[in-house]
Amino acid sequence: MPINSRTKGKTAEREFIGELKELLGPELTSELTRNLDQTRDGGHDINGLAGWAPEIKRYAKLLASDKKKFWEQTITQATAINQKPVLAYREDRAGWRAVMRLSDVLGHEHPDWCNDYDYTVEMSLESFCYLVREGANVQAS
Repeated sequence: MPINSRTKGKTAEREFIGELKELLGPELTSELTRNLDQTRDGGHDINGLAGWAPEIKRYAKLLASDKKKFWEQTITQATAINQKPVLAYREDRAGWRAVMRLSDVLGHEHPDWCNDYDYTVEMSLESFCYLVREGANVQAS
């Protein structure tokens, strides 16, 4: 029986939260929840990741054009709540990947043109979690 897209999305979001909890530990993930208003309000997928607005995608295979389209959605949603955008996706038989603005990796201010997909960096989920942890450590200092 085929899985509908809403069920697939819920499953991917739960899987992503589980991965974050494992990689970041309880001190940085205690507030993580699925955004249950996302369908109604058109918002990001995960709440509680300090300063980030994650958009989660789970597909058999993603084309570059898909990533660009999903990045535009991610930017729109993150901008609406003044958070940093991150697109997290996983293809079949592969690990999670994170796409984010290069300016956020470098810790620089970013003009609007930095939101363009051409100014993104793609990395493993482990690398993204390292950046989240380091950002939390800087804020705590």
